Amino acid sequence: MVAAAQVGDGAAVVRDADGNLFALTAPQQGEYLNETTFLISPDALDTAQVQTWRGRVGGVAAFSDGLQMVALKMPEGAPHAPFFAPLFRFAAQCEDGAAATEQLVSFLRSPRIAERTDDDRTLLLAARGR
Repeated sequence: MVAAAQVGDGAAVVRDADGNLFALTAPQQGEYLNETTFLISPDALDTAQVQTWRGRVGGVAAFSDGLQMVALKMPEGAPHAPFFAPLFRFAAQCEDGAAATEQLVSFLRSPRIAERTDDDRTLLLAARGR
């Protein structure tokens, strides 16, 4: 089982043991572009998304709004498999945490990602090993 709670933008995704992807949360859509609710906002808990997912978990990812346009198929907010499949495979095969961190930072700073966003690119990634 996976539980996710989110305030504001970004999203959380789960990968099941068969490789299927499910959006646990979705980017918050405000009245204006780049409008978000912060955790310290008076109405933060009123706008929080809380979701659970039951099944055999293969991996989880949570990311900031800077990755939304590459990680999700918009406007429906469905996880984009070509973005997540190699990342979950990478995380599952990782044996050296420091080296994996360097590779992930390099990927997030790469021109391929940077040209598609000018916002922060934060990614939390976890996967079951081989």
